[in-house]
Amino acid sequence: MQKASTRFNEVAYQTKPAPGVPWDKGSPAINGPDIYGASPEKDFLYLIPTVGERPVRFFAENLPAGLIVEKESGRIKGKAEKKGQYLVSLKAENRHGKCAKTLKLVIDDNALALTPPMGWNSWNCYRSDIDNAKIRAIADGMVSSGLAARGYTCVNMDSGWQSKKRGGKFNSIVPHDGFPDMQALCDHIHSLGLKAGIYSSPYTVPLGTDGCGTSSGIRDTNYRGGVGINKHEHEDVCQWAEWGFDYLKYDWSPTDMILMERMSRALRDSPRDIIFSVCTDVHIKDAFKVKELANLWRSNMDMFPTWDSVLKNGFKNNQLMDDGFINNQDWNPVIGFGHWFDLDLTHLMPKFLHSMPDFLPREDKGLSQNERIFHISCWMMRPSPILIDCEPATMDDFVLSLLCNEEIIAVNQDSLGKPAATFFNNDSWKIQIKPLADGNYALAFFNLSGQPAMAPKINLSQFSVPEKFKVRDLWAKEDIGEFEHNFVVGVDSHCAKVFKIFMR
Repeated sequence: MQKASTRFNEVAYQTKPAPGVPWDKGSPAINGPDIYGASPEKDFLYLIPTVGERPVRFFAENLPAGLIVEKESGRIKGKAEKKGQYLVSLKAENRHGKCAKTLKLVIDDNALALTPPMGWNSWNCYRSDIDNAKIRAIADGMVSSGLAARGYTCVNMDSGWQSKKRGGKFNSIVPHDGFPDMQALCDHIHSLGLKAGIYSSPYTVPLGTDGCGTSSGIRDTNYRGGVGINKHEHEDVCQWAEWGFDYLKYDWSPTDMILMERMSRALRDSPRDIIFSVCTDVHIKDAFKVKELANLWRSNMDMFPTWDSVLKNGFKNNQLMDDGFINNQDWNPVIGFGHWFDLDLTHLMPKFLHSMPDFLPREDKGLSQNERIFHISCWMMRPSPILIDCEPATMDDFVLSLLCNEEIIAVNQDSLGKPAATFFNNDSWKIQIKPLADGNYALAFFNLSGQPAMAPKINLSQFSVPEKFKVRDLWAKEDIGEFEHNFVVGVDSHCAKVFKIFMR
């Protein structure tokens, strides 16, 4: 049995993510969550996320009536006829071998986003400079980079698609000329097994564009900000559903429950399943209400490529209560299946491509490698939606190693749906624990200081961890041994380590 070292110079501080495994070589392995939900009698699409040399043949047993699997693509399609919970046996095979996985499929009303959505969003990469060609290229890159094979399925357009006009059969927002055929764009995204996302706001003119929002007319004095007197939730949702969108990011501040409920009702009445993501200023007093109305929500500032921004979005909050600022852990009671606190888009590009706001430092270096490990470790542990910021086709090996580590992704997508809890907290360290569906724990150490250091000793017995336990380093994908009571952890400056603690 290995025992934890107490000699300072034996501690390894650096976090070394294991290289990403080529997604299109070798034997098949099915990734993705163990649970997935959708509504009955609405269009269903699920891509079985699988690595392995192509061609791969796919099979799915015990699918609900109305669904079929395409054996060549791994897409499960159709419309589920009846509500219920189905244990679906997924199988994949190629010339190298076979694999299987059980997926719990929940067909019910309001069963979307049972695990945090994963995918891509256009804002940090392009700001409002988006068009049909760029979004198609991103969707293609999600497949060719191997991200889709790890469960990254959302291709989300942020603000910038809107023109200044309403029209069409629904009197909805008209796209600008760069999007000549939205339905064809959605069809292309769906043909890859991916989901299409769109952006709007109850403002007459949303942030990031001079085009239309989901209200019009003179200012409605019942609301702060640029909300118009005429509301168009029903018209816009009807058009988005007909085009084929699967995800809506809805953006305004302060984020009130009245406008949120109007949009939530329109989405749930839609003939299509559409995940509802709201930002940016949901108040903690509305925590249980937002859980009823939305799948994802934010109450933090936009994420920027600075160390201070990683800390603020990852752990703190911009809301001041009577007893001081709240922290993200205060949202834990309402986090779970279908309801996730969103830490905002990632910042993984090696260099920030856009000007920084006046209130942030004037620098464009982006985050260091250590800070990006810290950033993704925090987002995966929370667990937050993972919506990446960089072009999939141009990601380097380091970024791929962060995003394509199946063991870290499994922590984020764990089917127990429990958030991480910070149980040690000071100016230099945050230590979090997250219970997992298999009865074990994920344990993360975050070094906030400017120097490599040994983490404080912790007492895992408070979580009923046995005296002797085994530990796996999830970033390195390595078993590191069996320990008694405690183990020594060294972490580099502005970095993190994530372990799995085995209870038996």
